[in-house]
Amino acid sequence: MGAINLDMETSNYKGIPAMSPPEVHQYLNELGRGWTGQGVAMEVGCWLGATSVALLEGLVEAGYDRPFWAFDRWSANGAEVIKASNQKVPLLMGQDLKPVYEKNVSPTYAKLKMVKGAIPGTFRVYTRDSIEFCLFDAPKCNPVFRDATKFVVPYFIPGVTVFGLMDYYFYKRKQEQQHADWKKFLVPVHFIKKYSDHFTLLREFSGFGMSAFFRYEKEISWE
Repeated sequence: MGAINLDMETSNYKGIPAMSPPEVHQYLNELGRGWTGQGVAMEVGCWLGATSVALLEGLVEAGYDRPFWAFDRWSANGAEVIKASNQKVPLLMGQDLKPVYEKNVSPTYAKLKMVKGAIPGTFRVYTRDSIEFCLFDAPKCNPVFRDATKFVVPYFIPGVTVFGLMDYYFYKRKQEQQHADWKKFLVPVHFIKKYSDHFTLLREFSGFGMSAFFRYEKEISWE
């Protein structure tokens, strides 16, 4: 297996290192501007806040006045230190990134509900509001993805909620890098396929972003 080029896996959004491309950020702006007022916005796996800011900028334009829920472990690992360094932002191994996130995001929107720790356990503090936007980055494999979706989906609004799977095609990267366990990252793809009549594809992105966005159409009867 060749060396992974982490520099190709980062971009920059208004000074914030990002693991998604500019096209995704532009789309998040667009999504936020379409807020209907029926639910809150949530991001699970926020890192330094680039995608949060991109979505929130659109939400603010639309008059968003609800809490923005942000869930992350916010403890810098080796890959994150390298990726941030590639965007000329120094981080330390094990650094608490929650204050960095707050500093980056609060100028755009101050009503943040930041919850630090592992999911789905941290969901216990959620106030059970209806969810209009839900971005998933951190959950990629089971049991975390399964347990996280089983928690949030019941709060989705049929015909309204946008479910953004920010690493939907992450398995392709692992496959190309010849990781033996690449198939375990197919979990989000299998989920959407299993419940294909409950979601409509809105937009997908190629390149290192590997994101796909879906609209939730009808309630799921969990097996």
